[in-house]
Amino acid sequence: MSRLFLGSSLFGLLLALCAAPVSAASFDCSKATTFAENAICAEGALGLLDEQLNAKYVRVLESASNPTDVRQQQREWLRLRDNCKTGQCLSSSMSQRLSELTQQLAKPARLVVGSATKPIVPAATLDSAVNPGPVQASATARPASSVRNAADDHQAVLNLKIALFVMAVLLLICVWLHHRGSMTIYQDYTDALWTSLTPILGIGTYFICNAWLEIPARYSAIAAGVLASLMALQVIVQTYRSNGVSLYFLLALFAKIALLTFYCLMMLILFASNASNKREARRKRGWAVAVTTVFVFLSGWMCRHRQFSSIDDYIAGRT
Repeated sequence: MSRLFLGSSLFGLLLALCAAPVSAASFDCSKATTFAENAICAEGALGLLDEQLNAKYVRVLESASNPTDVRQQQREWLRLRDNCKTGQCLSSSMSQRLSELTQQLAKPARLVVGSATKPIVPAATLDSAVNPGPVQASATARPASSVRNAADDHQAVLNLKIALFVMAVLLLICVWLHHRGSMTIYQDYTDALWTSLTPILGIGTYFICNAWLEIPARYSAIAAGVLASLMALQVIVQTYRSNGVSLYFLLALFAKIALLTFYCLMMLILFASNASNKREARRKRGWAVAVTTVFVFLSGWMCRHRQFSSIDDYIAGRT
């Protein structure tokens, strides 16, 4: 009886151990803060890839003659990895880093094997042994090019952040000048609505012509470009009527473009990647509604006259 009880207890313990959830990530998921860490904890494939990468990194660190350089390279890669905002970018970055670590780990082994089995080279082939062929050069250039591409991506993200910061500062200055009465960003609600609908109607025209009417993509793009250009021309004319030929005209035009750019960028960030579950999808929809509400409120607040005018008066400049 005791043997039966002991056997059933061991079998139950084995089932419990097999059913226990195992975290595939190489770090504590409860402390995840960045998008990359949350994605690794949420996606099983990324978690397994992170485990493989961490194991390979530990092996490279143990076999390296200068572990400080290896740690510095890993820190630089982690900074580049955290710039990813989509799962595809994260998977590509981790796979590339795993390939680099694999090559670093295999390099000492190749050197040892080559030195142990070094053949006697005739004098006629000495030059070819000293000067490796293009195959070896391309093999050594491949890791350098991947590192250079990662550095270029990081620099591009940094330049984008600087440009957005400068745009935000200039937009705040434009809003302050509008509040003082020195310039007019939007004449009224019709001006704000027309400006906001310009890119939306242009993009919508392209998809209607291409997907619904089955017009070739080239002609659909031409139709969308013509419509958006005509509407943008009216925006420029109305901005000129409100501010005249002055620096304020350029600042008001910049403020309209900057506000639309920030709104479109926020919506693009929200919907660039697919939601992993229904809760995240609801959270993204909530953020989209909040961003749209703030955009509509700011557009209305930056109107000189809090009223709608007719389209005829707006086009004719009688507002």
